[in-house]
Amino acid sequence: MAEAAAGRKRRTQAERTAETREALLDAAIRLLYRKGYAGTSTEAIAEEAGVTRGALHHHFGTRVQLMADVIGRVYEREKRAYERIAADTGRGARLADWPEMLWEVLSRPSGLAVLEILQASRSDPELAALVAPMQARVEQMSLETIKQQFGSGEDSEMLAGIRLFVWAVRGLSIAQVLAPDPADMRRSVDFLRLLVEGATNAGVIDSRGRPIVPPAG
Repeated sequence: MAEAAAGRKRRTQAERTAETREALLDAAIRLLYRKGYAGTSTEAIAEEAGVTRGALHHHFGTRVQLMADVIGRVYEREKRAYERIAADTGRGARLADWPEMLWEVLSRPSGLAVLEILQASRSDPELAALVAPMQARVEQMSLETIKQQFGSGEDSEMLAGIRLFVWAVRGLSIAQVLAPDPADMRRSVDFLRLLVEGATNAGVIDSRGRPIVPPAG
Protein backbone atom coordinates (compact mmCIF):
# COMPACT_ATOMS: atom_id res chain seq x y z
CA MET A 1 0.00 0.00 0.00
CA ALA A 2 2.72 2.44 1.04
CA GLU A 3 4.70 1.65 -2.12
CA ALA A 4 1.64 2.22 -4.31
CA ALA A 5 0.97 5.55 -2.60
CA ALA A 6 4.58 6.58 -3.06
CA GLY A 7 4.37 5.66 -6.74
CA ARG A 8 1.33 7.86 -7.18
CA LYS A 9 3.08 10.77 -5.49
CA ARG A 10 5.99 10.51 -7.90
CA ARG A 11 3.79 11.45 -10.86
CA THR A 12 4.54 14.92 -12.12
CA GLN A 13 1.92 17.60 -12.69
CA ALA A 14 2.43 17.21 -16.43
CA GLU A 15 1.74 13.47 -16.16
CA ARG A 16 -1.43 14.05 -14.14
CA THR A 17 -2.59 16.64 -16.65
CA ALA A 18 -1.95 14.27 -19.56
CA GLU A 19 -3.80 11.43 -17.81
CA THR A 20 -6.84 13.61 -17.12
CA ARG A 21 -6.95 14.90 -20.69
CA GLU A 22 -6.66 11.36 -22.02
CA ALA A 23 -9.43 10.16 -19.73
CA LEU A 24 -11.73 12.96 -20.91
CA LEU A 25 -10.97 12.32 -24.58
CA ASP A 26 -11.58 8.58 -24.16
CA ALA A 27 -14.82 9.25 -22.30
CA ALA A 28 -16.01 11.58 -25.07
CA ILE A 29 -15.23 8.95 -27.72
CA ARG A 30 -17.15 6.24 -25.85
CA LEU A 31 -20.18 8.48 -25.34
CA LEU A 32 -20.17 9.75 -28.92
CA TYR A 33 -20.22 6.15 -30.11
CA ARG A 34 -22.95 5.05 -27.71
CA LYS A 35 -25.17 8.14 -27.53
CA GLY A 36 -24.27 10.36 -30.47
CA TYR A 37 -23.28 14.01 -30.41
CA ALA A 38 -26.51 15.27 -28.84
CA GLY A 39 -26.19 12.84 -25.95
CA THR A 40 -22.55 13.68 -25.22
CA SER A 41 -22.85 16.58 -22.80
CA THR A 42 -20.01 17.95 -20.69
CA GLU A 43 -21.74 16.58 -17.60
CA ALA A 44 -21.92 13.10 -19.13
CA ILE A 45 -18.31 13.23 -20.29
CA ALA A 46 -17.06 14.30 -16.86
CA GLU A 47 -19.07 11.56 -15.16
CA GLU A 48 -17.84 8.94 -17.65
CA ALA A 49 -14.23 10.03 -17.08
CA GLY A 50 -14.62 10.18 -13.31
CA VAL A 51 -13.70 13.85 -12.99
CA THR A 52 -15.57 17.06 -12.22
CA ARG A 53 -17.06 19.35 -14.84
CA GLY A 54 -14.67 21.99 -13.54
CA ALA A 55 -11.73 19.74 -14.46
CA LEU A 56 -13.16 19.28 -17.95
CA HIS A 57 -13.48 23.02 -18.50
CA HIS A 58 -10.02 23.57 -17.04
CA HIS A 59 -8.42 21.24 -19.58
CA PHE A 60 -10.51 22.02 -22.66
CA GLY A 61 -12.36 25.26 -21.99
CA THR A 62 -15.53 24.37 -23.89
CA ARG A 63 -17.37 21.34 -25.16
CA VAL A 64 -16.67 22.26 -28.78
CA GLN A 65 -12.94 22.57 -28.08
CA LEU A 66 -12.98 19.09 -26.58
CA MET A 67 -14.78 17.78 -29.67
CA ALA A 68 -12.22 19.35 -32.00
CA ASP A 69 -9.43 17.83 -29.93
CA VAL A 70 -11.12 14.42 -30.18
CA ILE A 71 -10.66 14.59 -33.96
CA GLY A 72 -6.95 15.33 -33.58
CA ARG A 73 -6.40 12.62 -30.99
CA VAL A 74 -8.30 9.99 -32.96
CA TYR A 75 -6.23 10.80 -36.04
CA GLU A 76 -3.01 10.30 -34.06
CA ARG A 77 -4.23 6.90 -32.91
CA GLU A 78 -5.40 5.94 -36.39
CA LYS A 79 -2.00 6.85 -37.84
CA ARG A 80 -0.31 4.54 -35.33
CA ALA A 81 -2.85 1.83 -36.18
CA TYR A 82 -1.97 2.02 -39.90
CA GLU A 83 1.71 1.83 -39.02
CA ARG A 84 1.10 -1.28 -36.88
CA ILE A 85 -0.92 -2.94 -39.65
CA ALA A 86 1.85 -2.22 -42.16
CA ALA A 87 4.54 -3.53 -39.80
CA ASP A 88 2.59 -6.67 -38.86
CA THR A 89 1.23 -7.61 -42.29
CA GLY A 90 3.42 -5.87 -44.87
CA ARG A 91 0.38 -4.17 -46.37
CA GLY A 92 0.27 -0.53 -47.39
CA ALA A 93 2.82 -0.51 -50.20
CA ARG A 94 0.11 -0.99 -52.83
CA LEU A 95 -2.77 1.39 -53.42
CA ALA A 96 -5.14 -1.59 -53.42
CA ASP A 97 -4.16 -2.38 -49.81
CA TRP A 98 -5.75 0.79 -48.51
CA PRO A 99 -9.52 0.14 -48.75
CA GLU A 100 -9.16 -2.80 -46.38
CA MET A 101 -6.69 -1.00 -44.09
CA LEU A 102 -8.98 2.02 -43.88
CA TRP A 103 -11.92 -0.22 -43.08
CA GLU A 104 -10.06 -1.96 -40.26
CA VAL A 105 -9.31 1.41 -38.65
CA LEU A 106 -12.18 3.76 -39.55
CA SER A 107 -14.98 1.30 -38.76
CA ARG A 108 -13.90 1.24 -35.09
CA PRO A 109 -15.98 3.11 -32.47
CA SER A 110 -13.50 6.01 -32.56
CA GLY A 111 -14.09 6.44 -36.29
CA LEU A 112 -17.85 6.60 -35.78
CA ALA A 113 -17.32 9.07 -32.92
CA VAL A 114 -15.47 11.40 -35.30
CA LEU A 115 -18.33 11.11 -37.79
CA GLU A 116 -20.75 12.26 -35.09
CA ILE A 117 -18.68 15.41 -34.59
CA LEU A 118 -18.27 16.12 -38.30
CA GLN A 119 -21.99 15.72 -38.93
CA ALA A 120 -22.87 17.98 -35.99
CA SER A 121 -20.54 20.69 -37.30
CA ARG A 122 -22.74 21.07 -40.39
CA SER A 123 -25.40 22.88 -38.34
CA ASP A 124 -23.26 24.28 -35.50
CA PRO A 125 -21.18 27.30 -36.62
CA GLU A 126 -19.19 27.40 -33.37
CA LEU A 127 -18.23 23.76 -33.71
CA ALA A 128 -17.52 24.13 -37.44
CA ALA A 129 -15.15 27.04 -36.77
CA LEU A 130 -12.93 24.70 -34.74
CA VAL A 131 -13.52 21.44 -36.57
CA ALA A 132 -12.90 22.71 -40.13
CA PRO A 133 -9.27 23.80 -39.45
CA MET A 134 -8.64 20.59 -37.51
CA GLN A 135 -10.02 18.48 -40.35
CA ALA A 136 -7.89 20.44 -42.83
CA ARG A 137 -4.78 19.71 -40.74
CA VAL A 138 -5.69 16.02 -40.59
CA GLU A 139 -6.04 15.91 -44.38
CA GLN A 140 -2.70 17.66 -44.83
CA MET A 141 -0.96 15.24 -42.47
CA SER A 142 -2.56 12.34 -44.33
CA LEU A 143 -1.33 13.78 -47.61
CA GLU A 144 2.24 14.05 -46.32
CA THR A 145 2.11 10.45 -45.06
CA ILE A 146 0.86 9.16 -48.41
CA LYS A 147 3.52 11.15 -50.28
CA GLN A 148 6.19 9.49 -48.15
CA GLN A 149 4.71 6.11 -49.05
CA PHE A 150 4.04 6.58 -52.77
CA GLY A 151 6.23 9.53 -53.73
CA SER A 152 5.33 13.11 -54.42
CA GLY A 153 2.80 14.18 -56.99
CA GLU A 154 0.16 16.79 -57.66
CA ASP A 155 -1.29 17.53 -54.23
CA SER A 156 -4.81 18.20 -55.50
CA GLU A 157 -4.93 14.84 -57.32
CA MET A 158 -3.54 12.91 -54.38
CA LEU A 159 -5.91 14.64 -51.97
CA ALA A 160 -8.83 13.78 -54.24
CA GLY A 161 -7.84 10.12 -53.99
CA ILE A 162 -7.47 10.26 -50.22
CA ARG A 163 -10.90 11.83 -49.84
CA LEU A 164 -12.52 9.25 -52.11
CA PHE A 165 -11.07 6.33 -50.16
CA VAL A 166 -11.65 7.81 -46.71
CA TRP A 167 -15.20 8.98 -47.27
CA ALA A 168 -16.25 5.84 -49.13
CA VAL A 169 -15.12 3.80 -46.13
CA ARG A 170 -16.62 6.25 -43.62
CA GLY A 171 -19.95 5.97 -45.44
CA LEU A 172 -19.78 2.18 -45.26
CA SER A 173 -19.04 2.41 -41.53
CA ILE A 174 -22.35 4.22 -41.06
CA ALA A 175 -24.16 1.72 -43.25
CA GLN A 176 -22.69 -1.06 -41.11
CA VAL A 177 -24.72 0.18 -38.15
CA LEU A 178 -27.95 0.03 -40.14
CA ALA A 179 -27.38 -3.06 -42.28
CA PRO A 180 -29.18 -6.31 -41.36
CA ASP A 181 -25.88 -8.10 -42.01
CA PRO A 182 -22.82 -5.94 -41.21
CA ALA A 183 -20.66 -8.42 -43.15
CA ASP A 184 -22.24 -7.02 -46.33
CA MET A 185 -20.22 -3.85 -45.82
CA ARG A 186 -16.99 -5.86 -45.87
CA ARG A 187 -18.00 -7.20 -49.28
CA SER A 188 -18.30 -3.60 -50.49
CA VAL A 189 -14.79 -2.89 -49.20
CA ASP A 190 -13.53 -5.93 -51.08
CA PHE A 191 -15.28 -4.67 -54.22
CA LEU A 192 -13.54 -1.30 -53.89
CA ARG A 193 -10.20 -3.08 -53.55
CA LEU A 194 -10.89 -5.11 -56.70
CA LEU A 195 -11.80 -1.94 -58.61
CA VAL A 196 -8.50 -0.32 -57.60
CA GLU A 197 -6.52 -3.45 -58.46
CA GLY A 198 -8.22 -3.70 -61.85
CA ALA A 199 -7.63 -0.04 -62.68
CA THR A 200 -3.96 -0.26 -61.64
CA ASN A 201 -3.30 -3.51 -63.51
CA ALA A 202 -5.01 -2.15 -66.63
CA GLY A 203 -2.85 0.97 -66.57
CA VAL A 204 -5.82 3.27 -66.02
CA ILE A 205 -4.31 4.73 -62.84
CA ASP A 206 -0.77 4.69 -61.47
CA SER A 207 0.41 3.61 -58.02
CA ARG A 208 -0.64 6.98 -56.59
CA GLY A 209 -4.14 6.74 -58.03
CA ARG A 210 -3.50 9.33 -60.73
CA PRO A 211 -5.14 8.79 -64.15
CA ILE A 212 -2.67 7.65 -66.81
CA VAL A 213 -3.12 9.57 -70.03
CA PRO A 214 -2.09 7.49 -73.06
CA PRO A 215 0.30 9.15 -75.51
CA ALA A 216 -1.32 10.91 -78.44
CA GLY A 217 -1.44 9.06 -81.73
